[in-house]
Amino acid sequence: MGMSLGGGSGKDGPKPVVNVTPLVDVTLVVLIIFMVVTPLMTKTFWLNLPPKDDQEQKEKPPPSEQNQPLVMTVDKAGTIRVNQTVLAKAEIAERLPRMLAAKKQKVLYFDAHDEAPYGHAVAAMDLSRAAGARSIAILTQPVVK
Repeated sequence: MGMSLGGGSGKDGPKPVVNVTPLVDVTLVVLIIFMVVTPLMTKTFWLNLPPKDDQEQKEKPPPSEQNQPLVMTVDKAGTIRVNQTVLAKAEIAERLPRMLAAKKQKVLYFDAHDEAPYGHAVAAMDLSRAAGARSIAILTQPVVK
C-alpha cells in the first residue's frame, strides 16, 4: 500500500509510507544483468606453441648464414646487437633494411635481457619498426646471457 489513511486527528494527517518493492525489483534486474554479462567480459589469449622435439633439433644441421634468422638483442647495459654485430641507434635506420633485404624470411626476432632497461628495449623495437621491419617476433627463450 502506498500510504496509510488511518483515522487520526486533522493535525496529524495521513503518514506517508515508502514502498520499496519497485526499488528491490530494479536492483534484482540489474544484479541478474551483471551476472549474465560478467562471464562474457573475460578476455582469453590463446598461445599455441609447437611441441618441443629435441631429437629433431639434434639431427638438423645448423642453418647457413643466408638462412640464419635475423636476431636483434638488447643486453643488460642497453647495447643493441643484430646477429652479434653491435649497432648504434643511429645505424639501425640505414643497416637494418639492407639486412632484411638479404634474408629470405623477413622477420626480425627480438630478445632483451631480463635486467635490460625497458626504455632501451622499446626504443630498439621502435627504431627497427621505423627502419622497415614489419614483422617483429619476440623470443620466448633467452638468447642474451
